[in-house]
Amino acid sequence: MTVPFDAELEVAKRAARAAGAIHLSRRGAGEVSFKADASPVTEVDRRCEALIRGELLGAFPADGFLGEESGPAAGSSGRTWIVDPLDGTRPYIRGIVTHAVLIALEDAAGPALGVIHLPAMDLTCWAARGGGAYCNGEPARVSATAALADAMGSGLGFVQRFDEPLGARLFALLRRTGYSYGFMDAYSYVCLATGRIDFCVNLLDAPWDCAAAAAIVAAAGGRWSNADGAASVHRGTFVASNGVLHRAVLDALR
Repeated sequence: MTVPFDAELEVAKRAARAAGAIHLSRRGAGEVSFKADASPVTEVDRRCEALIRGELLGAFPADGFLGEESGPAAGSSGRTWIVDPLDGTRPYIRGIVTHAVLIALEDAAGPALGVIHLPAMDLTCWAARGGGAYCNGEPARVSATAALADAMGSGLGFVQRFDEPLGARLFALLRRTGYSYGFMDAYSYVCLATGRIDFCVNLLDAPWDCAAAAAIVAAAGGRWSNADGAASVHRGTFVASNGVLHRAVLDALR
């Protein structure tokens, strides 16, 4: 049986694992520099993005590309690969295991497939529209938690945006839950897709941070949007949930 986006998914998984091998082999090596927004970047970020871009566009040359390090490149297919070659550069530099490779394919209907590969945890999650979500080959499914008071949530941005209403609302939301985590990089989204936590809110997300998660969470039975409720990964915020809690989370942020 043909699985939707099967060929694209296989190439994306192969590229993610190849980049993950570079993460592990180059850990602790090379100089750290800083971009205009003061975020760190390493030789590993750039090397992995070049590898991933070559793999994806070598297989699908008509597609566009949007990478954190190299920026946008237009294609003719109406599809765009969205890539973060090293999500969690700060944790990576410090030896924390939540760094990841993130690869998504977006078409006119939104994120169509996603791969999250955490090489230091030996964990890969993937999904394609119409094909289900999987973590290390096992089906992934969101939780059924129905009340915020019982929920485990994850949030990022309430410190950076503490003097804005949205940051204050996120902090207040997390205080209403049964238990709240700080953000665990892309691993937060893996925990959501596998039912370990119930929602994630990120007020600082770029498309390459959340596009893969959007595809995986949707395929695992959850919901995603930005903080305004729109289905876009290009507006700077990202809200993902088990679906049951989505309206309550959005209401708390408004």
